[in-house]
Amino acid sequence: MNNKQMIHRSLFFKKALFLAILIVLLTAAPLFSANITVPSLQVYSWARNDGGFALDSYGSMELQLDGGYKFGGAMKFDFTSSSLETAAFNDMLAFKSVSITLRDLFNIPLDFTYFIGQGDTFGTGELFTTYFGTPLLGSRYTSFLHFPTITGKKFNFYEGIHTIYGTGGKFEFAPAEKNWLFSLYLYQDSAPAFLTGVPPAVDFSSRQGSLDVRTAFNLEKFRVEAFLGATFPTSDSAIGYIRSGLFLHAGTDKVEFLAELGMPRWRPLDDAFGLDLFYLLLEQRVHFGKLSIVPTFFWRPGYYQQEATGEEAMDINLDLQFHGKEESLVSGGVEGNFVYQTTPISEIIAKAIPYIQLSTPGVVYKAQVNTKVWPFDLTDMSDMFAVFLSIEAAF
Repeated sequence: MNNKQMIHRSLFFKKALFLAILIVLLTAAPLFSANITVPSLQVYSWARNDGGFALDSYGSMELQLDGGYKFGGAMKFDFTSSSLETAAFNDMLAFKSVSITLRDLFNIPLDFTYFIGQGDTFGTGELFTTYFGTPLLGSRYTSFLHFPTITGKKFNFYEGIHTIYGTGGKFEFAPAEKNWLFSLYLYQDSAPAFLTGVPPAVDFSSRQGSLDVRTAFNLEKFRVEAFLGATFPTSDSAIGYIRSGLFLHAGTDKVEFLAELGMPRWRPLDDAFGLDLFYLLLEQRVHFGKLSIVPTFFWRPGYYQQEATGEEAMDINLDLQFHGKEESLVSGGVEGNFVYQTTPISEIIAKAIPYIQLSTPGVVYKAQVNTKVWPFDLTDMSDMFAVFLSIEAAF
């Protein structure tokens, strides 16, 4: 064993020991005060003709251990598999993040959180549910049901504009009236784009520092979240990266408008200013009693989660929902989906997607049939139909 291997192995065991100590610290407190929850569980089964009948199941689960309020601690683990049928052989539960929060510093509504791993995601609207108790506001279009495959990528859907990865601290100020908040993040960025090697011999290609600020306002008929951030230094840009984004939701029980607008990454000295820099999602929701009409426009970014996507495409989706809003016990509908793609290949795809959904407390079941209507080729019906069954839960 050479010196480099010994160093990597030593670092690996030190990290493993550190995580073990953190687990003990988080769970050795009075056991009755510790909580074990599953904030997110998603299972998708996908049946199609792929040179023969194929049935695959994608799964994603987040497991969280937390406890205590004054000195809040939380550890998260993540399990993701693109083939649940073989998950026992190829996948495992992986460390996602650990965080320790000190609340109400100096007797003012200021919290400090030290975190390691994956942190907050900006631009989903989820913080309004977490902090202000609103219903879920984000679009349901950007899910695995519409993006089951993305060429050469490890992610299967777009969720928010930017996600933090790293080691550092977050200061969060939320006044007592709870109608706005301000957050400041300062951390060493360890996003996958900055890592080299193969586990367990993984190291930073260089040491990037990141700074992000986020603010949100929750008004009666208008909600806005905005963020601005930068990463420096980076090996491929003399002045690093800049990112920004905006989440807007406005409306009433009859009409809603949603916008997620942002630049996941911009290198001012290196990137030509163009549409591929942007993440653009616009959605309107119009409710007429038992009928809801939800048109969605989505421009996919050329760079996402600090990696090139390798695609340029525009999505237009029209969702006709029957039997009221999504929170109804039983609902259904049909979507008309249009995708114009120029990279990696130039193509136009149109689909009709009938679906039925059952919503119970904590669990949502949905079945849909993705039917390709363009291009239509009677001589090759192999990819004309795809059937999805999805289950989303939290407990």
